[in-house]
Amino acid sequence: MIDKITKILDKSLCDHCLGRFYAQLLYGHRNDERGMFIRTVIAMMIDGKMIDYSNMNPNNFYGFTFKQNKEFAVNAKKEKCWLCNDIFDNMDSLAKKAEKKLEKIDFNNFLVGSKVPEEALEKEESLWEITGIEYVEPIKAEINRELGKKLGYIFKKPTNFKNPEIVVLADFDKKNVEIQINSLYVFGYYQKLIRGIPQCKWGTPGKYKTSIQEIIAKPFMKATKGKDNAMHGYGREDVDARCFGWRPFVIEIKEPQKRYIDLKHIQKEINKTKKIRLNKLRFVDRSTVVRVKTEKGDKTYRVIVEFDKKVDKKNLKKLKELIGTISQRTPVRVSHRRADLIRRRIVKELKYRRVGSKKIELTIKSNAGLYIKELVTGDEGRTKPSVAELLNVKAVPKELDVIKIESPKNL
Repeated sequence: MIDKITKILDKSLCDHCLGRFYAQLLYGHRNDERGMFIRTVIAMMIDGKMIDYSNMNPNNFYGFTFKQNKEFAVNAKKEKCWLCNDIFDNMDSLAKKAEKKLEKIDFNNFLVGSKVPEEALEKEESLWEITGIEYVEPIKAEINRELGKKLGYIFKKPTNFKNPEIVVLADFDKKNVEIQINSLYVFGYYQKLIRGIPQCKWGTPGKYKTSIQEIIAKPFMKATKGKDNAMHGYGREDVDARCFGWRPFVIEIKEPQKRYIDLKHIQKEINKTKKIRLNKLRFVDRSTVVRVKTEKGDKTYRVIVEFDKKVDKKNLKKLKELIGTISQRTPVRVSHRRADLIRRRIVKELKYRRVGSKKIELTIKSNAGLYIKELVTGDEGRTKPSVAELLNVKAVPKELDVIKIESPKNL
């Protein structure tokens, strides 16, 4: 170990960079402390003339007073670190810049990232070839940790490695700091009480006056001063369908300036619109978005169906044949945005009630992804079996409601 150290000390190295080659030795010490330990031991060995110091840079021992070997380093001067160019001296100024940029932003935790000059990384690797990599720590790891400690002291907030609300990006080349504000995620359940509004704002403006996303996002954007928003739903109902089942969703607010917001107040404000109703709002992280978008649950629908001619009451019993596997080719109405596939879906339960000579009410429970309107019409033979096919009539869905949604467990 001594032999390796004497070889790399032909270049001027700061305590941080010297200690970092042996960062995996001894708990409870910073790398600059390790570097000073190593430098002191080497200085004592030089003073006792126990090692060959002919190729060592005397400036590595600026500030030491040699007792026996008085001529060594007598003209030593303070020199910039050959490896990092004294990058650690910029820590305090960058920490203050981060503090200033974050003084008006709410956050509970943070993470530090850094951009280190490529030259420093290359120099570090060249010295690893001498010291080996058994005990080393990369310079970026030390920078992120030490800057994180300084910011933690300033902010009085913890570091979060998995889901940070704020990421402080320190550019040591430009001596500047950038702030990445990660999204705020709020989970809840909604009911859609009226027909004629889409779930997401892609249908507005122009085609529809508003959307569920816009109704929910409006008070959130005002409270958080966010820059944009996104809606993540546990499936979606048709624009002309109501949803009386509670549908899970996550509203994502991008780059929020404020995170300490009153969810109960916002929920009350949205419910006053009478267009949708929210329930059980709570803060979540991005992993909940993944669950909402990927997990599937059974749904129960109620649909009013009209026929083009009278259907005998006895013939309605044929509708029970819908229970089981349904083969659905991608419907014509969504073929512009869905792959042309044949999907297998299952009708698990079905009830019917006659409400007129040419009209019935169907209650259907199925797994996720069944197109109910096409189950009624047959979609020109693309859905089999269908109400129209079984009853040999033209069948039209007049009113569609989602009346129950089975949510994922522990959500």
